[in-house]
Amino acid sequence: MWNSVFREHQQVSPMCLGFLQWDQHSEEQWGLGWRERAICNKCTYKSSMFNMFKEIVNKSPGRKAADINRGLQVGLTQVSMGNAGLRKFLLSASIPAPSTKGMQTVSNKVCKEIIQENILDMRCRRQKLREINIARGNPPDIIDVKGDGSYNNQQQRGRIGQLFTDVLESI
Repeated sequence: MWNSVFREHQQVSPMCLGFLQWDQHSEEQWGLGWRERAICNKCTYKSSMFNMFKEIVNKSPGRKAADINRGLQVGLTQVSMGNAGLRKFLLSASIPAPSTKGMQTVSNKVCKEIIQENILDMRCRRQKLREINIARGNPPDIIDVKGDGSYNNQQQRGRIGQLFTDVLESI
């Protein structure tokens, strides 16, 4: 990016000895990604806007999604923090947080894609289990499953902590 800006500045203003710097007044936030442009402190040169993030190619019309925003929403599906919690976290660290509406829009798109991916993954897992059952000589539609569970015990006098018995159940 900087090489092309230097080259363009030299072509537009060959005699200028000014320094190129970020134009902080024209920067644009796109979720957690930013768009920036360079300006010269001596002449009137302004570069075109550059994305400081990777874009995701999509088939729908309009602006392309920022990779960092999609990745953020995928990460949020794996933890107990939601969009509001992330905004509080970013703002408490003095990091400009994305808008709530924008985060929710990306979250809705990502969650639909995650659901579709989970459906495909479970279909593949069921197919592999059928193949394993056939290789073992078992009926292909019956799957042995085990699950963890716990039962509450009566409280014993003088003991501190959670009282339960860990069990493994065959279903």
